[in-house]
Amino acid sequence: MPYIWFSVICLIWGSSFILMKRAMEYLSPIGVGAGRALGGSLVLALIFLLMKQRRTVRRTDFLPLLAVVVLGFVWPHSIQPELVARHGGAFVGMTVGFTPLLTLLVSIPILGAWPTTRQTVGVIGALSCLMGLMLDYGTRSVPVVDILLAFSVPFTYSIANSIIRRYLTHLPPLELTLICLTAAGAVMVPLSLSIRNHRPVDFSHLGSALTAVAILGVVGTGIATFLFNRLVQQEGPLFAVMTTNLVPIGAVIWGVVDGERITLLQLTALIGVLVMVTYVQTQTVTRHTAARPTES
Repeated sequence: MPYIWFSVICLIWGSSFILMKRAMEYLSPIGVGAGRALGGSLVLALIFLLMKQRRTVRRTDFLPLLAVVVLGFVWPHSIQPELVARHGGAFVGMTVGFTPLLTLLVSIPILGAWPTTRQTVGVIGALSCLMGLMLDYGTRSVPVVDILLAFSVPFTYSIANSIIRRYLTHLPPLELTLICLTAAGAVMVPLSLSIRNHRPVDFSHLGSALTAVAILGVVGTGIATFLFNRLVQQEGPLFAVMTTNLVPIGAVIWGVVDGERITLLQLTALIGVLVMVTYVQTQTVTRHTAARPTES
């Protein structure tokens, strides 16, 4: 069953960047992030009420939850739409593909989990591809600041996932995701109303933008994040972030369809990352399957 949810998350998140791009035709970046949080929290609140679940959050969960909300929701949901509008969904999607490798690194101080030899080789190989990708975007006049901002997203994702694994596994995934999205929305909705959109607004795109952000919020943020947090808690952050291995492929496909320019160096670097991450994760999948032979 975990592999089914894994596939569903890959499919949803691989299409998220084109939805961000469509939403940015009318909404501001912070408005897109606020819409994601609002749509996701509403659908999960409805599910929570229908399932009549009890609250299990404790006072000691406040600081870990605060860290997850800021690092896993507010920061990436504010940064990604702006970068998608500037440089396209393929660029942002490629950088998200480095989340598994960064998770290996942040798991050392947070979870005390040292990488194996296979994982170390994979990290070094993928970082080499990362350098090629950064050099390519540098030659295309993508500001260094934007490159660093883009790579800050998988880094903060990795920290948030490790915090969930260490401190918040006792919270049901539905409750955890609902709390995080509600808190993120409480921060981002007021900001979206007070910060003006710095881009020209075309009212003819209002309907498509609202539709895109609604799908992005309900499906891409609410349902997909709930499934992802469930994988983090039950299978560990390294298994869960394998979903981001395939997210760049979906982002690149949609980017090509939308007329974005994809270079041979980018494709080569992306393939190199996927090979390295697959090499790293093969051992993880083998161990996971061996430990749970009766699971379907």
